[in-house]
Amino acid sequence: MAEYENVILNNSQFLEIIKEELIGNSILFETQDEVLLENFSLCFAKFLLCNGKNKPCNECISCQKMEKNAHSDVKIYPLNGKNVLVDDVKDLIENIYLKPIESDKNIFIFNHFSSANLQAQNKLLKILEEPPKNSYIILNVTNSSKILPTIMSRCKKIRLKSLSDGEMLSAFKDENITKLENAVEIAQGSMQKAEMFLKDEIFAETFKNCLNTVLELKDSRYLLKYSSKLRLEKNNLGLVLEVFESLYRDILLIKLDKENLVKNKKHLKELLSVCEEYDCDGVDKIIRKIFETKKKMESNCNADMLIDSLLLYILEVKYLCRR
Repeated sequence: MAEYENVILNNSQFLEIIKEELIGNSILFETQDEVLLENFSLCFAKFLLCNGKNKPCNECISCQKMEKNAHSDVKIYPLNGKNVLVDDVKDLIENIYLKPIESDKNIFIFNHFSSANLQAQNKLLKILEEPPKNSYIILNVTNSSKILPTIMSRCKKIRLKSLSDGEMLSAFKDENITKLENAVEIAQGSMQKAEMFLKDEIFAETFKNCLNTVLELKDSRYLLKYSSKLRLEKNNLGLVLEVFESLYRDILLIKLDKENLVKNKKHLKELLSVCEEYDCDGVDKIIRKIFETKKKMESNCNADMLIDSLLLYILEVKYLCRR
């Protein structure tokens, strides 16, 4: 976690935000990356509470307590479970007017605020309109369409940018380098996805199987071989689809003469070798099919059928591209 902090504290967007003189007492951070949201808001709280000259100094008592997640003036919601409930907002209201214990500010962080029901959001409205001067309310949001417009209008809204590959590598630098590089390439700047991939014990094998499928699935004679391999990973279908999406996006970039933007750079030569099997429209269709498969997976469709359907579609696209 300390590595996450170092990366965020030196992130260009973070540095730009803390330079602003009028930050506001009600702040809404938005991105689909929950790991980035949670760590970014903690670093921001650290900046607000720091007593040093160059904030955050990482030396004062406030900074040291934040590093240990032990600062009495920082409260994180939801208190129970993963959904923000009206009881969480009630707790905020009970505490927001109390005098800070260790500093001159109170900070209240709501993780997963997109999960807040209407009752909880409505109860928060009044306090957002006129929060005490020494209090800061931070809302971490993955989907702003689920947030009341009246809440959005009362907050300073900041859309967080994805981290660069270099920042991601620094954040997870103690991991196996080959596994880490593959995870970062597929995660596309998402700390949440990279963390999930790195915790997956079979990630390396899954990546290898997906890459081999893309490279060697030439015609229907190979279908059973690669379908059988991927079916063994049906409980890990989400990861399989993420890898496929990453590889086919790179193939599309190569077709568009944008090799410099390819993520899986270590496998550039291999991907170049299969590019002639597709045209741009065909690769785009495959990427769309992967998105469609993701949606069906979320609807609990049969994993074996989804794998077979995707591979058959890839072969169909290849056939049409050869005509």
